Amino acid sequence: MAFFKNDTIVALTTAPLAAGVGVIRVSGPQALDAVQKLFAKTISQPRHMYYGQLSALDGRALDEVMAVYFKAPHSFTGEDVVEINCHGGLAVIDSILCELKRFDKVRSAEAGEFTRRAFMNDKLDLTAAEGIADLVAAETEEQRKQALSHVKGELSNLFEDWRSQIMHLLAHTEAAIDFPDEELDVLAEAGIEQKIQTLLSQLQGAVATNAGERLRDGFKVAILGKPNAGKSSLTNLLTGKETAIVSDIAGTTRDVIDSHLNIGGYPVILSDTAGIRETDDVIEKEGVGRARAKAQEADFTILVVDPTSFDTEDQALLPLLQTGRSCVVFSRKDKLNDLVECSKVNQLVECSGDELYVHDHDRRLPALHLNLQDRDSLAPLLVVLEGMIQSLFGQSQNQARISRERHRLAILDTCSHLERGLNLFAMADSLSLSELLAQDLRDAAASIGQVTGKTDTEDVLDLVFSSFCIGK
Repeated sequence: MAFFKNDTIVALTTAPLAAGVGVIRVSGPQALDAVQKLFAKTISQPRHMYYGQLSALDGRALDEVMAVYFKAPHSFTGEDVVEINCHGGLAVIDSILCELKRFDKVRSAEAGEFTRRAFMNDKLDLTAAEGIADLVAAETEEQRKQALSHVKGELSNLFEDWRSQIMHLLAHTEAAIDFPDEELDVLAEAGIEQKIQTLLSQLQGAVATNAGERLRDGFKVAILGKPNAGKSSLTNLLTGKETAIVSDIAGTTRDVIDSHLNIGGYPVILSDTAGIRETDDVIEKEGVGRARAKAQEADFTILVVDPTSFDTEDQALLPLLQTGRSCVVFSRKDKLNDLVECSKVNQLVECSGDELYVHDHDRRLPALHLNLQDRDSLAPLLVVLEGMIQSLFGQSQNQARISRERHRLAILDTCSHLERGLNLFAMADSLSLSELLAQDLRDAAASIGQVTGKTDTEDVLDLVFSSFCIGK
């Protein structure tokens, strides 16, 4: 993405759909002059809304609009900005945009260019910029909260604290370079080795959970089971619509069907999978393979079992369930008593009061018995799913969370440099510890700084802003 500071950019900042109101943003050195030449009223004061007619250069009336001027640096981009509130008809918007672009050095904004200019003018850092994109895309309450915390700088503060710790370690290490005969004593007095270990532990803890990324992208829940176990019925019950085909014919679902849910404010990607069984059918075999793959990547797995035919094929699927992140759902509540009676012989199912468990060797897997024809019976399963999400968040619930792969990779790279620096202490007698350690700390600071943009490179900026839509 080319960044031309002297250009003035213009774009529709609201959705490109017919609507009651559309907002057009103009940013750059020519913003006020260009709008003023088309606007009937004189815009004399910043942050005041002016109402009047917007006309083309040849005098044609374009629309009755409201315009507001934000004088640099007190604007979103840090430049002179004018925002035009017009009627949201596509023809109206197109005519205004075309007329504005007739002026010299006024052009259409590229994807993410408004936010990129805000970053270049120190109005926000990269994590806040990403937070804006996530806030626009947020579909659930918890996604909104996480994105807003990033916009407000909570994630930036976390990364800057880590970077500040590294810079302090670097300052002490570089001071030791001036005392080659006493460098070990200087480093020991400052507690450098222990402080690196403490920081490394913090960073490793931050990437130990992927809760932030899951919240942004969606928690993955896979529904598994034999053919005709009731998987599609459960999917339809959870989604509230006929998402999957329900049939008495075995093997109806041959691929993975994904649905997006909102459970307790958290985004969930629900995957209805093909019935798992031995088959010679090439297409069905591919579906079975995909079902097993979904089980491996899922955050939570649900094994659906028909209690009237709970057999060795069902038992063979139990190892696919992850301890603490799965449950068994018996799909016919009216037949549960028959199952419990049979279990007295094989001791596979345990009924303890209102609680139900399935034994898999030395594991007790939680189980539920649901009526898949009654939506009201879903409550126990929704409680389990919300509990799973809360468990996945764990101790990260009340702190800023990394939400993108870019963040995670930067932390892992930082950890690599810090670990290399720690390893130097074991070889301190045979090398110049301070100089080598200083370089590792510089590399660590550079890696962690890429997240906020403190040590940005052009390719990192392009990666961040390329995902934005036009007008943001």
